[in-house]
Amino acid sequence: MAKLFAAASVFALAACAAPNWTSIDRQAFTIRAACERRHANGLIPTELATERCASGTIRRLYADAHYPQMDVLDRYLERREAIAYAVDRKTIAPSDAPVKLAEAETEQIAALQQHGLDPVIYDTAPYRVMPACPRFSLTTTLCN
Repeated sequence: MAKLFAAASVFALAACAAPNWTSIDRQAFTIRAACERRHANGLIPTELATERCASGTIRRLYADAHYPQMDVLDRYLERREAIAYAVDRKTIAPSDAPVKLAEAETEQIAALQQHGLDPVIYDTAPYRVMPACPRFSLTTTLCN
């Protein structure tokens, strides 16, 4: 009986273990990179469609992992879509989009800190999708 209880306790603890956010972040990167490749290959016509390609799947990925601040993630994804829409409408230049995306990430980090969460662990955008990696960066970059 004691062995059965111990085995059940280990299983219960494993089921309650904290998600590996680094792994989840990398999965989100892969999702976004795939959508951006499809856009670059002409399979997705607009910046907004590219963001929408990634956003729903990324949102489900974090929701399934019980991300503690889905409202912060939702605002971040909505902001990304708004930036993409502005690029499509030509109200901001494509060259200005990275600055706007960095601002959106900064807002996300501030919101996480406001909720008492460590943005190093809970930042949902730690990886940037880059078409090529010709230089090192102060931020983590994975190449598309």
